[in-house]
Amino acid sequence: MISLQAPLGRLALAACLCALAVAASADCLLSLKTAPPEAAAFLDGAPLALRPGVNGARLARIPNGRHELILLADGCVAERLGLEAPGAELRVEAKLERAGSPLVFAGLGGTGARPKSVSFTPDGRFLVCPLLSGRGADLLDAKSLAWVGRLEPPESQAKHEGFVESAFLPALGEIWVSQMHNSTIHAFDLATHAWKASFPSGGSYPKVIAPSPDGTLVYISNWVSEDVSVLDARSHDLVRRVKVGAIPRGLAPTADGKSVFIACFEGGAILRLEVGSWKLSTFYAADGGAKRHLVLDEARKRLYATDMSRDSLFVIDAVTGGLVAELRIGSNPNTCALSPDGRWIYACTRGPNGAAGYELPGPLAGELVAVDASSLEVAFRQWGGNQPTGLAVSPDGRRLVFTDFLDRRVEAYDLGRPLAPVSGSRKGALE
Repeated sequence: MISLQAPLGRLALAACLCALAVAASADCLLSLKTAPPEAAAFLDGAPLALRPGVNGARLARIPNGRHELILLADGCVAERLGLEAPGAELRVEAKLERAGSPLVFAGLGGTGARPKSVSFTPDGRFLVCPLLSGRGADLLDAKSLAWVGRLEPPESQAKHEGFVESAFLPALGEIWVSQMHNSTIHAFDLATHAWKASFPSGGSYPKVIAPSPDGTLVYISNWVSEDVSVLDARSHDLVRRVKVGAIPRGLAPTADGKSVFIACFEGGAILRLEVGSWKLSTFYAADGGAKRHLVLDEARKRLYATDMSRDSLFVIDAVTGGLVAELRIGSNPNTCALSPDGRWIYACTRGPNGAAGYELPGPLAGELVAVDASSLEVAFRQWGGNQPTGLAVSPDGRRLVFTDFLDRRVEAYDLGRPLAPVSGSRKGALE
């Protein structure tokens, strides 16, 4: 059994995975993967010599039995872990919190397999986490992160899995969830969380769901059919199907309801769709990138777009389509979100892909990144787990949550008092 101890008065965040011992031996092979990757390790108070392993891990032989492992890195808060070496091999993954950040780790919440996205309900009470390898969308308490239940359609639909994104239609009292494997949208009751209806997305492999500001129309990006479907929110009838000519992903309707911006994952263009005439035009020309997620800042008249190919957050003038800035924020940025007060642009980066492909952990953890909307500079970061993917900000702006796609969990950070950094020498920090 692996035990975790509180490091310097707070809960350590670490995931420890034990491999079954295949033979009794006097020592154990420790495979240690840390964020940051250069973190120094001390076993029972003594420096631990580590040698390079595979996929970002570092290796050392340690005696069997119970140990205390301390991890230190410049600018980070120390982590103190209780380990029990079981015999043949012990795999440990741990991250250190960056000191001085106003984003303070608040906890973990378990989910089903491969949580693709996360959203706060409009009242801020719950988190909705669609599962790419699950039978619906998990529902978590937004404060405690405890599992509350699951938004699950009938068996005939749930068995196909492939749930992707969610959206809220408060006027209808509904939560909509997209399911790409059978090109279906599911509606659930916002108050009781009961299933209400399932209906076609209007295209093939639906991803993002974006209601119009007045809640009468719903726009859906369809990955395989390369189009955007427009549904009547009440009847679920298909109003229009607009061919994009590239793979669409992110959607951002304007506040006046007259236009919808569309992010193209293929080619990196951003298109504008005129509501009513359904005329499609190029707003920001293709740049060879892979635009994934879009957020519209009406106050600053800007579009924020993550680009997985260019490892960037793009800032686009929402009036002219001109490029304001391209910020390199880290490997494979996925979702971005704007704080309610417009001060911060948050994004999560998935981290670099491993040699075995993106569906397995890579050599480095992903990150939560905060950009100052005024200066357009990265203000602070915190480490995530294996492939941070979905991201959401609470309605009051005080809590951020993101999904670690390969770790079956969500992480929560609160805006609070910054953590104190490790002071003095590494030796002094151990005394």
